[in-house]
Amino acid sequence: MQTIALSQQDVAALLPYAEVNGMVDTVFKEWGNGNVVMPPKINLDMSRSGYDSWNNAMPAFLPNHNAAGLKWIGGYKSNADKGLPYIRGIVILTEPETGRTLSVMDGTYISDWRTGASAAVAVKYLARKNFKKVVMIGAGTQGKTAAACIHELFPDSEISVVDIFPEKRTAFIKEMSEKFHVPVKDEKDVEGAVRTADVLVLLTTAKKPFIKNEWLKDGVLTLPMGSYQQAEDQVILNADKIIVDSWGQAAHRGELKSLTELRKISEKNIYAELGLIASGQKIGRENSKERILAVLVGLGAHDVFIAKQVYDKAVKNGRGQKICLNDFAS
Repeated sequence: MQTIALSQQDVAALLPYAEVNGMVDTVFKEWGNGNVVMPPKINLDMSRSGYDSWNNAMPAFLPNHNAAGLKWIGGYKSNADKGLPYIRGIVILTEPETGRTLSVMDGTYISDWRTGASAAVAVKYLARKNFKKVVMIGAGTQGKTAAACIHELFPDSEISVVDIFPEKRTAFIKEMSEKFHVPVKDEKDVEGAVRTADVLVLLTTAKKPFIKNEWLKDGVLTLPMGSYQQAEDQVILNADKIIVDSWGQAAHRGELKSLTELRKISEKNIYAELGLIASGQKIGRENSKERILAVLVGLGAHDVFIAKQVYDKAVKNGRGQKICLNDFAS
């Protein structure tokens, strides 16, 4: 009846990143088929206390996999000055039948890799055939995981990185080469890089939109991910198709939030959720010239499902620290 506590080192050892694309794809299909219970994430804004920080509560239950839990994760702007990661989180798994706490584990590693895999799976279903160039805007941790996951599925694609900080681009290129064996080209000019992109991945914490509609070529797949609007309104309004991971979440956070609040975007403007495309219920891309915007805010179901796989491996391999958390000792 004990709870297993798993550190980031434990999670990393039990979760080879090459397996995450398949896990994320599985959850998208389950979501599309209606086999996931997942209310929209709840955002906790802590800026009122003077902290430039926030947290998201992301619960989910996947009946077919007997997986239930919650990811609690946030972003902390001041962490960079302290030598700490911007994103930090945990995942709590509970037993669906009894409520017993199965595991408390690091959620940052899981979140980083499922974010990267979400980008890769979106590329799988929505990019035009035989695309060539992927442009990563943002040289942070999740930019790295997205590049690695896309390369895993499309090893012949060319990947470039753009970031306003040259030292971050240099570190990005070095780590991708040495750790993941992924060649990445350095791009100093945002506009020039965007104009050549077949796939554009936006993973920044930009305070205001900066991607312009006139920079995008026909057929581009744009993936604005996370909690901030990074593309100008016309990019969104002029997209041939807007696809989301969850409309219930996309309407209130990230790329579409502002336009939704202004009533310039509503659910009727959304072509489909990605799960419907992954599960074969809707067609994704229909021609090579479509400009597709895929807004991926993040599904808590991904984190819970992946955490369950990690937990099962931990039990099998005897990994982690066992604690008596919320059950009386017999």
